[in-house]
Amino acid sequence: MPKEPPNKKPKLVDLQSPTARDDEPGETSQASDNVQKTTADLIKKEAEEEPSKDLEQKAEEKHTFLFRLNYKTFLVACKTSMTVLEALNTSKQFRDEKDKKKNMQKEILIQRSKGEVPRAAVKTDFPCCLIEKEETLDITFVQKDRNSSTNQQTTADPSLLSKRSKPEALVTFWVEKGGGPTVTCLLKSEALRERVRYVCVFAFKGENVKTALKRDGRFNNVIFSKDCGLSEISTETIHELSMPVEVLDRKSFQVVVISDNQPESWDDEIHVKTEPNEASDSDAAENAGPSQNPINTEQEKKQDGNMTNSNNASTKWYVVKCLDESKEILGILRGQFKDLLETLKKRGKQENKSLVQIFREEYHKSVANFSEVRKVKELMRLSDSVCQIRVGESCEGTGFLLFKIQDSRFILTNAHVIGEYVPFSMELTKTFTAVFRYEGVEAKETKYIQVKKLIACFHGIDESGRYLDYALLELDSVDEIGEYPELLSCYSPYPPNRGQICIVGHPGEGVKKMDPCFIIERENRLEAANKHASENAHLINVMMEVKSKQKWDFSKYENKITYDSCFFHGSSGSPVFDVDCNLIGIHTGGYVYKEEGPKTWSVMEYSFSIQPILDNIKAQAEAKGLHDIVKILEPYTKKDPENKSDVVMADAKDSEES
Repeated sequence: MPKEPPNKKPKLVDLQSPTARDDEPGETSQASDNVQKTTADLIKKEAEEEPSKDLEQKAEEKHTFLFRLNYKTFLVACKTSMTVLEALNTSKQFRDEKDKKKNMQKEILIQRSKGEVPRAAVKTDFPCCLIEKEETLDITFVQKDRNSSTNQQTTADPSLLSKRSKPEALVTFWVEKGGGPTVTCLLKSEALRERVRYVCVFAFKGENVKTALKRDGRFNNVIFSKDCGLSEISTETIHELSMPVEVLDRKSFQVVVISDNQPESWDDEIHVKTEPNEASDSDAAENAGPSQNPINTEQEKKQDGNMTNSNNASTKWYVVKCLDESKEILGILRGQFKDLLETLKKRGKQENKSLVQIFREEYHKSVANFSEVRKVKELMRLSDSVCQIRVGESCEGTGFLLFKIQDSRFILTNAHVIGEYVPFSMELTKTFTAVFRYEGVEAKETKYIQVKKLIACFHGIDESGRYLDYALLELDSVDEIGEYPELLSCYSPYPPNRGQICIVGHPGEGVKKMDPCFIIERENRLEAANKHASENAHLINVMMEVKSKQKWDFSKYENKITYDSCFFHGSSGSPVFDVDCNLIGIHTGGYVYKEEGPKTWSVMEYSFSIQPILDNIKAQAEAKGLHDIVKILEPYTKKDPENKSDVVMADAKDSEES
């Protein structure tokens, strides 16, 4: 049927007015003419305003945010109805990086820069409307997890999906990756457990917490197999999983076990849509069944009205139910575990002690990953840039070549290695020499280069509460080390919280050495300290005295990385590499104690991450007008660094430095 012309809108006429009665067609008056004229003007005005209203509505659907990829920042313009991944795919730079061969078998890790908990990870289906204006998302490609996909997408009821572009219908909250004392391995993805501390979850208003966490898909079933709740970080108030999600909005939580009882209901119905990782389509195709094919936008629109169709191969409904007699079986297995562990320990003394490691991770050193030839070769190449810092013939510490500018070379070490200096002129009170290739070979291979001047230095706590201990030195001559690699080129801003690392330096004032070891996770540091104390009970009095005097606090600084290493005096300033040979930290000290005699013990050692150091160097360089240094650090630092050059340095030594 043809539509009525726009001027036929009788609702605009006041039908109650005596001057506009339809039952008196033959009568006219001045009032009637005025009403008709007013009505015509209103219709004309509304017709003229309709296009502008449509444009305004379309403008409201537009949204912009930034993303950082390979140290470069790009702007994305998208619709609020898009997911983050859909928005990123509109960028040619992102698509080109995603399609590179090295990233085809990897997953996309997306971390926010704003919100109550910055650096939290979001899923690829996170709604764009929840990204704050001009917020920057850090994009990295991480190794694909065998057990879980960080890019797995889940969907809610079709009626809820229409609300994904409406912020007022959504809730966001943050969950810490480490649960309470009896909650372990909370996240499925190993990549997430290593690289982030919090994940950001979005939910639809009207649903409960349990439904939101299940739909998110990144959490192990430990949350649902026990009577768990979310403990609010700031108040320690516990919210049960049956609570509506509205009470969680803009808050951060830790998963805790409320009781050992099984949850009341196991028969929640979950609607899950799985999609192949868009960063590794070929790998997904090998393992994907019919249900894992992606659904394009048009297909989704067609299927919105028939999501429960049994012929729909792109979606599945799962009903999770408790197995009969499962409690009894679980009790039997738990009862047998202790005897089994004792048997393995006895057998391990005679055969292989590593058998016990299938039950818990030991804090000992291992070279499992660093025994790969390609990694050994890469570490050997990078180790050429590591040097010993000397005053005369005395070793003061270790340093490494951070970057070069034309004919100048700059090395990084700890501030406590160089000691005192003149604050305003930045003049060193001692003459330092950087000794490269001191590896026990013939003297002709060793290269001695004098330190020219101190460029930047900081020893204490910055205004963000992070502990910094660094000194950037410029070398006098560079010809002999012209081809040595710059370790800034392999720097990673995301130090892992677990896994293996390797330190390269000069411990004990000796030749250059490597020490592969394990990171002690933040949540396991106290356990590691107690383990060390129990194994060295004869030194407990000395240990406790030093602990009280130095006020040890294993988790005091967010930018601290802890591990069990044999690198003590002389190794301060050594570079710390992760399992992929990325520079993640600078070895600084340890929780050291000793009794009478030459031997020294250490509860654990630590380094500090590189990112805050680079930010602080750039801030000091800007204040001093060192534009070349600012320019070279620009891609590696934050746009608005939190560290300022005029921060008052505080004496914050909490342990003996290496």
